[in-house]
Amino acid sequence: MRMFFLIVAIYFVLPFAFSAQPLPQDVSRFIYNAEACEHLAGEFDGELPKRQQDAILKNIHKYCKVAQNQLRILEVKYQGNAKIMKVIKSHANDAVTSYERE
Repeated sequence: MRMFFLIVAIYFVLPFAFSAQPLPQDVSRFIYNAEACEHLAGEFDGELPKRQQDAILKNIHKYCKVAQNQLRILEVKYQGNAKIMKVIKSHANDAVTSYERE
């Protein structure tokens, strides 16, 4: 699981490492949480053992809730910055925007 998060971080942050302006830290944290949310939501399967389902659900709630809250804050904070908003919107996946805790 740790390897996944390392790969996600490298995949989404590396292109911005060489850009003229790096992403703000709050946007980078959102990207990390949104990608973790999407990955974990894709991992859930009702046929998995109960223990594994519970572990995945726990992490889904952890990352998706945080990403959804971050999204609301970032949309307000960066509403005047088209470049940053484009990055935020590109990572506001369905798992984040439709998240509801049961």
